[in-house]
Amino acid sequence: MNKLIKTITIVATLLSSVSAFAEHDQKTETIFTNLMAATISNNYNDFITDCDAGMKAAITKPMIEGVSRQIEPHAKQGYDAQYLGELNQKGYQVYLWKLKFKDGSNDILATLSIKDGKVGGFYLH
Repeated sequence: MNKLIKTITIVATLLSSVSAFAEHDQKTETIFTNLMAATISNNYNDFITDCDAGMKAAITKPMIEGVSRQIEPHAKQGYDAQYLGELNQKGYQVYLWKLKFKDGSNDILATLSIKDGKVGGFYLH
């Protein structure tokens, strides 16, 4: 009986850790959704809305155009974004998503870096 209680306790602890890992706040979700929409639709002004000064200086219209050309054909049929978790790196919270396109093309790992409520990085790998 003691073994069973220990096993149940371990499983409950693991499940609570997994559910805590797989959560993020609504603001982060909104920023991610807006960045994806801006990337897909090639909308530079919408893309930089939540970016910090460094990101705004680094990202150019041609860069967004180039990524949009690559992503839009796959995304137009739809995609699912699965939140994977977050990392703490150099003062940024880095959020990870798996993008699975409904056209069957390769999956993409999306990373969103946020510090003080502003985007410092957004990468599609």
